[in-house]
Amino acid sequence: MMEQKKRTNKIYDSKIFWMIVSLLFSLLMWVYVTSQDTTDRDLTFTGIPVEFQGQEELLSERDLSITDVSADSVSIVVKGNRSTISKLKASDIKAVIDVSSITAPNNMTWTYKLVFPNYVNENEISVVRKNPDTINFTVIKNSRKTIDIKGRFEGAIADGCVAEEFVFEPKTLTVDGPEDIINKIDHAWVTFGKDQTIDSVYIEEAEFTLRDKNDNVIDKTGLRISEDTVTATQPILKTKEVSLRVQLISGGGITASDCDVSIDPSSIKVAGDSRIIDELENIELGTIDLSSFNNGYEHTFAIVLPEGVQNLTGVSDAKVTIEINGTHTKTFTTTNIACKGVTSGYRANIDTKEIEVTLRALSQDALNRIKPEDITVVADLSDYGATTGQIIVSAKVTVSGHENVGAVGEVKVTVTIYKD
Repeated sequence: MMEQKKRTNKIYDSKIFWMIVSLLFSLLMWVYVTSQDTTDRDLTFTGIPVEFQGQEELLSERDLSITDVSADSVSIVVKGNRSTISKLKASDIKAVIDVSSITAPNNMTWTYKLVFPNYVNENEISVVRKNPDTINFTVIKNSRKTIDIKGRFEGAIADGCVAEEFVFEPKTLTVDGPEDIINKIDHAWVTFGKDQTIDSVYIEEAEFTLRDKNDNVIDKTGLRISEDTVTATQPILKTKEVSLRVQLISGGGITASDCDVSIDPSSIKVAGDSRIIDELENIELGTIDLSSFNNGYEHTFAIVLPEGVQNLTGVSDAKVTIEINGTHTKTFTTTNIACKGVTSGYRANIDTKEIEVTLRALSQDALNRIKPEDITVVADLSDYGATTGQIIVSAKVTVSGHENVGAVGEVKVTVTIYKD
């Protein structure tokens, strides 16, 4: 106990201790005095924003706008006791002009009302000076304009893909605002897809700027625009080189292996949805019956693409040429002409008594062994039903007992159908 008492006495005897105590006491006294100070003083506040109350109603209900405001902020000198005005901040004070009563365009010079925060008792302060004392502004009639949306895709298209023209939704925007500003607006500008590499359709909700004819940006402040953003879509198609081909039907004594087929162009580049393009190996131009011609064939086919596929090459048709290797032909005259497929209750009379038929084979010996009686021409009347009278109908040629021999060219006979 004695030792502790000595330490305590030593502290009380210390000059540093009493200096600290004196400082704390002085600070407390200063706080008390200043809090009780009711002496009036002036304080200047700058940068107080000017606000127009009722501006939205002015725009939406009366098609009027405010422009050419002489000052967007004011400064004031406020007088009051120290404890009251020391709480004030310029950012908490507003200079308000109520424009709700304006009904027509005009040049205005109005005073403003100072609005102080709730934590300040306005009865304890007074405004000594305002600068400026009034605000000049112009009320003008609004104008409305529909503008197009323009822009660009700023990304990269992956290899093996092709981009179609991008689209915006909506296609146009409606802008309301001061006539002098509206008249300057030419279009809305959108950029999207920056730093993106895409291999499928790309969609982005993009912001836009308003531009004049020289592509200068126009401030949106005070304008009403029908949309806040634009849906930008960049369609992407997959590309592929696909071959063109024809289907050959064996006939006239030959098959596809006996022919040299050339197609010009032999392939085209196409684009479409990946699900279609991945399954597309070739494009069929048409079907060619090898019995329909003798020694050679040449025809131009239109290139018809599957639905949803685009032709990037731009060629709309292809020329098909067929050459037959090492064939021989011989013409025969036959009287073996018959009909089949005659409707029950009807009969057919063959008016053609004999007909020339050209046969083709890879071997001349095969043709030399054929006799006219080996050849039969048959007309199928199944499609004529209850038709009566004389008709010309295509007929099919068969050669009995001889392989790899067939007729070439079209054979027709004349038949008269009677009702029994």
